[in-house]
Amino acid sequence: MFAPTLQEGGPAKGTRSSRRRQRPLSGENSAQQPKAKRQRLPLSETTFANPDAAATAAPETFEVKSDQLDLLGTKSDGIENVGVPRRELSVRFKKPKAGERPNKGDGSVVLTQNNAYTVSKLPALPDRLRADAQSKTYLPVPLGEGTPRGLVMLTPLKDRQQGAIFSSSGYALTLTHTHAFVWPYASTVSSPETFVFTLPYPSKHVNDPLPLGSLVPPSAASDEPGLVVVMPVSGKIAYWESIASAATLDFIRQQRNGVEDSIPGMFSGEHVLQIVNAETSAFVLVLSSGRLAYMSVRDTHGRPGISVQFLRDGLSNNLAGFLGNIRNAFSGSSSRTDIVAARATHGSNVGERIIAAASTKGRLCFWKIHRGGQHELLIDFPLRDALSEAVRATDKKAQDFTPDSFEVLDFTFVPRGVEDKYISASRLNKYDLEQGIDTVQHGLLLVSHSDRRQSRYAIVEVTIEEGDYRLGIVRPINSYTTPVRPVAAEKPRLHLPRPALVAFVVFDRAVVVASMGLLPESPDVQLLDDAHVLPPTFEDVIDFRDEDSLQVVGSGSEEPSSNDPGQDGQRIHRFRTKNPAVVLLLQGVGTVRVAVTDVDRFTTNQPPQITAKSKLEQAVFFGVKGDNPLVFRGKRQLPFSAQDIGTAAILLSSEILGSKTPFISNISASLENNLRLRISYLDGLISYVGELAIELDAQTRWKLLYNAEKLAVATYVWQKHEDFLAQRPQGERTVVTEIVAWIHESQKTDLNMAVGEVDPVRHWFIHDVWRFDIFLAWTYQVIKYIYTKGVVNSDDEITRLAWEAATVENGALAEARKFRLSRANDYGVSGTEVPGGTGFPEPWSATHLIIHNHKRLVEFCFKWLDSHQPAQESNPANKMLLESTRGLLPPLISQYLQSLIDQASWATESEVSEIQERGKLYLKAYAEEVYDKVTRLKDFELWEEAIQLAKEYKGFDALAEVVVQQILLMEQKAASAVPQNAENMQFQVEEKKKRMGRLFDDYGANFAFRAYEVLLENSGVQAVLDFPYDRHGFATLFLRAKPELAKISWINDVQRENDIDHAAETLLNLGLSRKQQIWNKKIELSLGKLAFLAEEAEQSTNGDHVSSASTDLLAKTSINLEKIDQELEIIKIQDTLYKTILPIIKEGVDESAELELLLKEQAVLIPKRQKAFHRIFEDGMSRLLKHEALHPATLIDLLTLADLGEQYEHVIPDPFCLALKVAKYGLKGEERAKAVRLIWRRCFVRDDWKAVNQTKNKGDEAQLTLLGNTATYHALFAVYEQRLSDDKFSPFVKPSECLGVYTEEVDRRFGNLDEQAQQKILENMKWEDDELRGYVEKARADAWFLTTSEYAEKTVTAAFSELTAAGRSSVNGDGRSEEAAILKKFAEKAAAGKDGGKNGGGGLFAV
Repeated sequence: MFAPTLQEGGPAKGTRSSRRRQRPLSGENSAQQPKAKRQRLPLSETTFANPDAAATAAPETFEVKSDQLDLLGTKSDGIENVGVPRRELSVRFKKPKAGERPNKGDGSVVLTQNNAYTVSKLPALPDRLRADAQSKTYLPVPLGEGTPRGLVMLTPLKDRQQGAIFSSSGYALTLTHTHAFVWPYASTVSSPETFVFTLPYPSKHVNDPLPLGSLVPPSAASDEPGLVVVMPVSGKIAYWESIASAATLDFIRQQRNGVEDSIPGMFSGEHVLQIVNAETSAFVLVLSSGRLAYMSVRDTHGRPGISVQFLRDGLSNNLAGFLGNIRNAFSGSSSRTDIVAARATHGSNVGERIIAAASTKGRLCFWKIHRGGQHELLIDFPLRDALSEAVRATDKKAQDFTPDSFEVLDFTFVPRGVEDKYISASRLNKYDLEQGIDTVQHGLLLVSHSDRRQSRYAIVEVTIEEGDYRLGIVRPINSYTTPVRPVAAEKPRLHLPRPALVAFVVFDRAVVVASMGLLPESPDVQLLDDAHVLPPTFEDVIDFRDEDSLQVVGSGSEEPSSNDPGQDGQRIHRFRTKNPAVVLLLQGVGTVRVAVTDVDRFTTNQPPQITAKSKLEQAVFFGVKGDNPLVFRGKRQLPFSAQDIGTAAILLSSEILGSKTPFISNISASLENNLRLRISYLDGLISYVGELAIELDAQTRWKLLYNAEKLAVATYVWQKHEDFLAQRPQGERTVVTEIVAWIHESQKTDLNMAVGEVDPVRHWFIHDVWRFDIFLAWTYQVIKYIYTKGVVNSDDEITRLAWEAATVENGALAEARKFRLSRANDYGVSGTEVPGGTGFPEPWSATHLIIHNHKRLVEFCFKWLDSHQPAQESNPANKMLLESTRGLLPPLISQYLQSLIDQASWATESEVSEIQERGKLYLKAYAEEVYDKVTRLKDFELWEEAIQLAKEYKGFDALAEVVVQQILLMEQKAASAVPQNAENMQFQVEEKKKRMGRLFDDYGANFAFRAYEVLLENSGVQAVLDFPYDRHGFATLFLRAKPELAKISWINDVQRENDIDHAAETLLNLGLSRKQQIWNKKIELSLGKLAFLAEEAEQSTNGDHVSSASTDLLAKTSINLEKIDQELEIIKIQDTLYKTILPIIKEGVDESAELELLLKEQAVLIPKRQKAFHRIFEDGMSRLLKHEALHPATLIDLLTLADLGEQYEHVIPDPFCLALKVAKYGLKGEERAKAVRLIWRRCFVRDDWKAVNQTKNKGDEAQLTLLGNTATYHALFAVYEQRLSDDKFSPFVKPSECLGVYTEEVDRRFGNLDEQAQQKILENMKWEDDELRGYVEKARADAWFLTTSEYAEKTVTAAFSELTAAGRSSVNGDGRSEEAAILKKFAEKAAAGKDGGKNGGGGLFAV
């Protein structure tokens, strides 16, 4: 990263003047040296050349040389020049970027936080390291010969770094191959006072291990710590007694006799791995061979002096002695790394240290080291098998790995002297925590089982006491399973700062924060304990970005500050904290602190927990920053269910909407920026949830979408509010201000005047956006109150408020739906349809309150524009506002109609019956509102807009109305226009008609039929028939589809379509189906018959060319002709009945009088108590008098209830036979069968069958005369007479078979009557039924019916034979009438028995 200077002389030369005052020497040579100048050197503009200027690739290795004449140079955050002239450059402090969250005044930037910890980027970083972090760094390499001096080529090989944090002194140390940087990492200044040292013995190769260094506690003569640096490969050692002075090594060089500045006895290939601070001025060096060396940088008198000696009985596998050293030197085995961790802690006596070392394979050694280097081995245990078994027994997932994959990664001591409240809350062995003697060593091991894809990590408690060990708790790491990278600059490190409740596991690109505390007592925890399962406690992982330039290169822990004021008297840079933390040196970023928020919470009954919401908060509020070194996405799945994440997402979304989260400021100079920031948070939320690849239910997705819509709408409305303010005089209230003021206090957050909240509008947009549905509902209410209550007396103000209200209402809803359509895919929903059903929220933009008030706002605009015509307005400003309001009408109506659709769609699918009914009402209202609101636009000359709206919402009625009315209006104007304009206007009319024809093409009959209705209503039928642009025959289809237009349709069929067959069918249907005057029906049926006959004749003339289709047509025509004949026969019977009653009504002066006379004469056979029959008879006779075409059942009622006695026989020979014919021709199926039974029942009850059955003391003549005078005999005679010409006419029913008809349910004609009326009819029917039942049961009615039928048939047969013998074929004139008269006469004689003696028998027996 940093290159040595290219000019002669070390960096110290480049920073010091050549005129230096000679320092005096004292006998002790320990006088305090003057401090070096802390001078910040400016960056030279040519320090780094353009990378593009590099013509050739740089070599992979480089040799770093130092000036041996000036081994140690120091400068305050300086960068050596490269031989080019320096130019002063002002350096400013770094300003925080947008979106960064400064901490509590210490200048740090919070990178993420939750209820357990806070991750912050510390501001202090040397300028040179910051330049490396913020841009690519290049190694300067001299160009070839002839290049001007000082110019360099830059190679893109990035310098490696290694460092450490020394919280006791408050300094951080970073080393490269060539330099050492020391600075107070907790400083609040972005460019802190920095000490940069040029290393005297730089590495010879870029791939060599980085130098190792450590700060040395300050001596009595200095306030600043010292610095010792060890070159791992060469073993060279450099020591500065004080980082503020560069004279120490100069002194050592002057007194070199007996002082070593390198590690003696290093093997070939052996190098230093670690440097461990062992005491005030002593260190333990860990070598790759497994050996440990004790190094001291002061002699026994406290003077600077370096000495190194190896510890005996170390973890090295090397053979002892000279031969062993030679063997390993040649074999290279000494380069194998075995020791992964070495740690030091205080012994029981002053000057003693306990050194612990752990190997990869689980070997653990402890030494006691005394001041001066004396040491003794305390314990040496192989713990591999025991550790592996303990982990596998506790962590079931670790059993998936082989035991051979087990490794120890790090070791740390458990702090001593922990307070009792923390001991009781700790999961660690409480006995061991309380011990304070060196015979008990209490520590934690970080171990793992691994394969190529993943690793299982665990923290294992181990205690060494009296030559033995015991394993304590095993705490699995569940949140992090990434294997350790072999090329990582920093191996995994375990930190357990005081009070030992939270452990930090530092990996090269991640930090795991793991609680070591106990969970509160609960039944679940007790069950886990009983099952010997470790209950889960707080654990979370902090991930860094996967970038080559970003990795942890050093770390150190911070512990809560002691209350002893003298402890830190000399540590002016030490950071005082109340909670444990770990500080990371993150190459490519700077210094990062991971601090527990409140360690005491881990001792409570509600310790911190990782929740789905906290993980979402981290990703949303901190993941949106592009420069955040943390990564929240794509690393690993969250340990929560989809339902938990969905619930958390809704809660977080609501908090963002209402600014209820501490991550959003409640004060913003730019409210628009505040709204857009919150929108970005919601975007980040749904984006993160989408990346989790979980199946969120549709209800959750819609709730999240609705919340995002509200913020988008709020942003739009705020922008409009600012526009309104700019257009008004300062101090005037806009409609937005009025709405916020009018919203009830219970529906908005109260202002806290005591803390200075004085702006209700901004306050509402910060806290109450989630209630935007209420805001929009109040848009009209504000106008209504101001207008009706006379709050303002100026129409000009109402005009402006109405325009603002329309603008806000229309724009807000349009923005919501625009956002919904554009972002629907992101939320995984369909933006075109609003869902309903269980759990789906009501669409906030279409609540019933919004719909109601939106409708009223539209109607108010209609009313206001009707009374304030823009053309009549003299004030230009008002005229412009009125025109703008007029222009807003179409989109305002569009939003209203869409709201109706959305509400209906949601409500109709609801499971709540009340909401379902409301949805049905909205569906019904939708069709009406489309027509009413769209057609209203034509009153404001918004023809084209109305047409577009009608097309958009499929309002074909409105579309037809507007299109046709526009054409008619233009035709009127063209007719009255002056000749020079008439031609052009007529051309425009034709264009509109052509467009109407194209609408026929696009929308078919749905539009065409309605258009023809409007055209017919306004211009008559000729306009329908003459429309020239109907290319699909919709006019014909329209006429045929309208029964009321059938009289025009059949004419169109003949004249225009030349379709005689359909004309005949139309006439037939017209005659059959319509309720009309009897003579109209007769004419239409006759015309239809004539048309069918003509069609039949035309088909018959084709002769041999008749096809199968023609044959079918002929058959169909024949059927239709039969239908017509039957209907004409019924009409004939009705005419006959009318002729019968005509003499009765001649005396009536009006219809009422005629009806009264008729009832008096003809209703005598109906018992007075049978009121229902009287009403039926009266209604039927009234219709008959009006010449209405009667229903067949009504005609049957009249024929069977009227008193048509012998005086009417010349017109109606038998009414019951006529009724049976009406049933045959006019009714079908079950209805016909019931009608026949009803006719015969009424016929049977006309006679006294008990008298007929009483034959005692009667002669045959008397009995035959009595039977021949019955209504049943006359009806049977008429039926048998009809059968002479129609043998299919056989409506015979025995009396017993007539029982029960219409006694349980009424005729379908009376189905619409109320229940009481129907009951009356049934009672009358039952009376008839009871009468007949008595005859059947007591008077042998069935037998007498058969006898009467037999005699009637014989009489008709005999009469017909006599007529045939008399020469019926020669009868001229009305032969049928004559035949009937003869048959009647014969029947009378037969009944009277007058010719009985001639044939040897009497009466009918003679026949």
